[in-house]
Amino acid sequence: MHQRRSPLLLAVFVVLVVSLATGSAHAGTRTVRARAKVFALVNRYRQQHGLASLRENHAVDRTARRHSALMGSQRRLFHSADLQSKLRSYHPSTWGENVGTGPSIWRVFKAWTRSSSHRANMLNRHFDRAGIGVVFTHGAYWITTIFYG
Repeated sequence: MHQRRSPLLLAVFVVLVVSLATGSAHAGTRTVRARAKVFALVNRYRQQHGLASLRENHAVDRTARRHSALMGSQRRLFHSADLQSKLRSYHPSTWGENVGTGPSIWRVFKAWTRSSSHRANMLNRHFDRAGIGVVFTHGAYWITTIFYG
């Protein structure tokens, strides 16, 4: 038996698919730009203090993003469990992590500059690489920066 589909039902389905695709693309673009902004802010801060810029590791970006997504889904800040094992394949001699949440990238970054432990991570001369993960959920940016050297 052949069923005829309603043109209205098909139109609703197409609109739904397009709006979902556009929404996720917008969210993806937002977090890509946000990650680049965090990276630029941290590197500018390091340069202002006479330190070399960090190089980005995209694999560590993914690790940091997963952590940011987990924090956002739980709506609470916490540090990564066993960061050393997550970085093992890069043979780091030192590592650190900044986590934060806020309504804007700038406000999270400014909070980090006012915190002695977060500032110490950003200005650690032994760190030369980083991965940054940003997720926007529940009206806030959830940010994880993993430093290592």
